Parts: sequence; C-alpha cells; structure tokens
Amino acid sequence: MKKGLLTVLMTVVMTIPAFAAKGDMSIDAKLGLGVSNSIKMIVEDDYKLGFDVKNPFSLGAEFFYGLSDILSLGVGANYIFNSETDGYFDDLKVGTTNLYVAVKPEFKIESNVFSNIYLIGQIGLAINRIDWENRSVSVDNGLYLGAGFGTTIKDAFFVELVLSSSNGHAKRNNGGSSADIQYTATTINVGYRFSL
Repeated sequence: MKKGLLTVLMTVVMTIPAFAAKGDMSIDAKLGLGVSNSIKMIVEDDYKLGFDVKNPFSLGAEFFYGLSDILSLGVGANYIFNSETDGYFDDLKVGTTNLYVAVKPEFKIESNVFSNIYLIGQIGLAINRIDWENRSVSVDNGLYLGAGFGTTIKDAFFVELVLSSSNGHAKRNNGGSSADIQYTATTINVGYRFSL
C-alpha cells in the first residue's frame, strides 16, 4: 500500500511539469484551525474507542499547475500539530502529517471581492502521530483523503473548508494491543496564493 501511494505521488510530481506551459502555476501557503476533529481506534477484537481532539492548528503548502482555465493539478503537504484529546486519557495527544496530490476545479465569478469559487480533492499518504505519556506507541502510515471547497479573494487571499480522513495502524511497543486508527478533521484554512 505504501509503495503504491509513493509511486502515484512520484509519477504525478514528475509528469506535472509537462503541463506547466498550458496554464498558471502557484504556491498556496495556508494556516488552519481544526473545528471538529476526532480520532477513532478499533482494537483487534472490534472494541472501539473515540475521542474528540481539541482544536489543533495546522500549516500547509500546495504547488499547483493550471491544466486549463478551470482545472489545476498539484501536490501538497499539511502538518496538523499534536493536540490533546477529550476523554478519559488526559495524557493522549494526536496529530498527523499528510502528503498528497490534489485536483482543484475553479469557477470564475463576477464580483469586486471574490475572484472564484473552487472545489478540492486530495489523496495521498497519512503519517499519524500519537504522543501518549508513559506509553511507547508506534504508528504505521496509511491512506489520506480530503475534500472541500473555498473561494479566492482579490486573486491572492483565500478561505476554504476541508474535510479529511487520515488512516493508519497503532501498536503498543511493549507487546500490548494494536488498533486501526482514523483521524478525521474539519479544518478552516486561510492563506495566500503566490503566482509564479
């Protein structure tokens, strides 16, 4: 699974420059706030645990090539900082780093403020982190999926809402139980677009 995702990411990164002459290129820098994040753990015997995650901040960057006036293709990375969970484990903190390819259909609008509205689709690799005091836990990487929408303001600033899921597998290093994990996030991003 990991090798397959890495192969897809590398193929897209290496072939995107062939399309660069057909459209604009940009780098999007963004700062996000998680407004409804949670982590679910499914232990081997189907015992389920779920925790809300306390409003984590995130940083991200995306590099887009315009394939046409209405469609851009790119690669991105997003780092969600470790944040405490609400639940009976006071010492449990979780976070994730996501590497992905993205598509962005854009629709121009007639407005003095807004340049366009756009949709977001992302798929890639999730690198989850679990910081659990006095417990040694290792986490395997998994699949990342994201979708959302946004708007561009004055051709430079943007605001967007992204729903995402970062999957993986966690295991206690001392021979304890293991669990499939799913970190879901609802994130409001604000950012600036650098045209190249």
